[in-house]
Amino acid sequence: MTVVRDDPSVPDEVFAELYAQLPDATDLSPWLELAKAATPPVLYLGIGTGRLAVPLRAAGIELVGVDSHPGMLSRARRRLPETELIHSRIEDLDLRREFSLVMVPSNILDTVERLRRAAAHVSPGGLLAAELTNPHWLQAGAGHNVRVKTLDGNVAQIEVDYTVSSGRQYIQHAEVPLVWPDEVERWLGSSGLKLHRMFGPEDDDLTSSPSFYLVARK
Repeated sequence: MTVVRDDPSVPDEVFAELYAQLPDATDLSPWLELAKAATPPVLYLGIGTGRLAVPLRAAGIELVGVDSHPGMLSRARRRLPETELIHSRIEDLDLRREFSLVMVPSNILDTVERLRRAAAHVSPGGLLAAELTNPHWLQAGAGHNVRVKTLDGNVAQIEVDYTVSSGRQYIQHAEVPLVWPDEVERWLGSSGLKLHRMFGPEDDDLTSSPSFYLVARK
């Protein structure tokens, strides 16, 4: 079992190696629908190795991608040679540009600092869309490949198991700042955003799904 960590301050090359072996996304909802309705390009924060970005680009979506992990970006550049890709932590980002849609999949827009920098890149009337880990799901014990080691009102320590097609196994140790669904409107308001919609992957049930989506307007 290989242990990996997602630490922007000390990028783990093996973490990028793991993500490069995971299959591309086949379910592009809600990102494709949101991107099609936006004025291009779409700002994608946390683009990683391109597991979602490559199918979106194949569907005709023009992207500007940002990631803090050099190993992730080097792989994404090989797969998306015509896409503008930027090496930066979200909390340090200052592109001096605004976008009609800023999208943040992958449960990483989980601090006030990141939210403020993401919101600063949304044009007036534009949208911020994000996927966040569902604290209620963690509180209920999570899933078969996710173990909750500790959880309080603000942060959870978890372990996530991965098995890639080669059979190699990885375990990710992660610290997850928690954004509770019933606090989202106040959390967004602190960065000048207003909640437009909040929903789960299957329906509007926010109690049993591993993550939830929010769409906010500036």
